[in-house]
Amino acid sequence: MGLRQLIARALGPATIDEVVLVSHVIAAEQGTMVDVGAHHGYAMDPFLRHGWTVYGFEPDPTNRQVLNSRHPEVTVDPRAVSETDGQSVSLFTSDVSTGISTLSPFHGTHAPTATVQTVRLDTFLADRGIRDVDFLKVDIEGYDLYALRSFPWDAHQPRAVVCEFEDHKTVPLGHDVHDIAKFLEQHGYKVIVSEWEPIVEYGTAHTWKRFVRYPTDISPDGWGNLIAVRPELIEATDRAGQWTIRRLRVRRWVDRLRGKP
Repeated sequence: MGLRQLIARALGPATIDEVVLVSHVIAAEQGTMVDVGAHHGYAMDPFLRHGWTVYGFEPDPTNRQVLNSRHPEVTVDPRAVSETDGQSVSLFTSDVSTGISTLSPFHGTHAPTATVQTVRLDTFLADRGIRDVDFLKVDIEGYDLYALRSFPWDAHQPRAVVCEFEDHKTVPLGHDVHDIAKFLEQHGYKVIVSEWEPIVEYGTAHTWKRFVRYPTDISPDGWGNLIAVRPELIEATDRAGQWTIRRLRVRRWVDRLRGKP
């Protein structure tokens, strides 16, 4: 392995990962993560390495099989998180991307492939007797606000919350990114917007745009993740974002030296 390849590996991936950023801020102190829309389990990886307890939700049977094979030690619930308990609903999947399974189709390739049950987060946490949630990650393709509304904020205040936004998915459901960001602010969080350029096609590489504190203007065609942290963590999260940007610039410079586009 050459020096440039070693440097590239040490610098990490040539993209932005908001959950990894958060892990640099909070993961050193062990806790409990709830991963809603766990997909193949990559978001939970840095927390598991630090000895965290993780509970995952993944209603897509194909994704759940991959997740269970990667992390057999993690409790994975097959239900879809929503505002209502016990409903039987259709899950729509796509052959374009394993990452856009949803309860509300938004892509021409979506087709109903499974029937799943719904559960509220407060119900799940109470049933499991989970006393503390330190990190809540939500990525459920348009239903993120509904998951947040089902969380027992009066009993838990995670150190950090990361959730996806994309008006293309949520405006037809009656809300936009500002509704999600203001909901998090109302629960005492400082919010950083990690905005990406408009998606050209799902299942392909996307282009990151910026970190910016909320409130801010956000392109109606944009998408990304909201990083919400307790007020005492906002400065550390800002620094982690700046470090991430510097790391990404160096990584891209190394890739150019290696002849990669």
